Amino acid sequence: MTNSISSFGMSGALTNSILRMETQLAQYQKEISTGNVSDLGNSLGAGVALDYSYGESSAMLTSITSANSLVNSRLQLTQNALSSVSSTAQSLQQALVQAQNGAGSAATLVTEAQNALGNLTSTLNTADGGAYVFAGINSGTSPVASYLATPPSAAQQAVASAFQSAFGMSQSSSNVGSITASQMQSFLSGSFANQFSPSNWSANWSQASSQPVQSQISLSQTTNTSVTANDPAFRQLAEGYTMLSDLALPSLNQSAYNTVVAAASSLIGQGVSGLTQLQASVGVMQNQVATANQTMSVQQNYFQTQISTLESADQTQASVAVNNLTTQIETAYQLTSKLQKLSLANYL
Repeated sequence: MTNSISSFGMSGALTNSILRMETQLAQYQKEISTGNVSDLGNSLGAGVALDYSYGESSAMLTSITSANSLVNSRLQLTQNALSSVSSTAQSLQQALVQAQNGAGSAATLVTEAQNALGNLTSTLNTADGGAYVFAGINSGTSPVASYLATPPSAAQQAVASAFQSAFGMSQSSSNVGSITASQMQSFLSGSFANQFSPSNWSANWSQASSQPVQSQISLSQTTNTSVTANDPAFRQLAEGYTMLSDLALPSLNQSAYNTVVAAASSLIGQGVSGLTQLQASVGVMQNQVATANQTMSVQQNYFQTQISTLESADQTQASVAVNNLTTQIETAYQLTSKLQKLSLANYL
């Protein structure tokens, strides 16, 4: 049997070789351009799983860090709101001190208390991007209804009912002045105070959840990142403000008036102390987020370094390969051209 080699067969083999070399050339050029190996599976083998794990962890850190920006925004908004409520409460408390010393008028106190109650309500209804900051996990629901709304709110109706039951008259009655200090004190510490118990607060005042929002602030840490409108500090302030706003303060006799003012002052003072504690707790939350961000930054650098080590290409080696392949491809093209020009007719 005689073996033969055709020019067509040699040309086809060279063409296939050129295609393979051009594919390799493109891969090496990509490595020079990007600095990364062009085929992770071929380069890393089993190490691909480790590279993928590092990539997932890095992506998770990026996601949590981004979410922490929103958490920080919410916490700062909370701090600002608490400062505003505290400032209003302290201002009213100063007015109450003056009232206990005989200065100011009952009508003025009522107006200031109503404004403070309105400020408390609007602040507790603060929203950030459609989510209510003080609503706890019920972040899609406005936490607190306006007490002095028209028609009367559930809370206002409950207080009016308690007043009627205790004294046999409404707050607008001409006989309000006959209420003694002892009677008023019993009412304030009894059925009126009961209006601000956790159960009645949730029934008549607040739609907030007592469960605060929890956020994952790092790969391994989840913590509370909100304050809810059901905190005792807010209930104490609301109780003090409502005493002054809606118990017929200007119509009371002096002793009953003094009883209300003293009780309201005490409650508002407790509320201010509670706000200070809340501000401290929010500060702790902010510090936790800041610390978590710092830790994640270190982790992110580590993962990126490991990924870079695994995926980085040897650009010097790639450049040498590009030069060699370019030479080989040019030579192959020249040979192919010569083979294509070969014809038996040229030798007959």
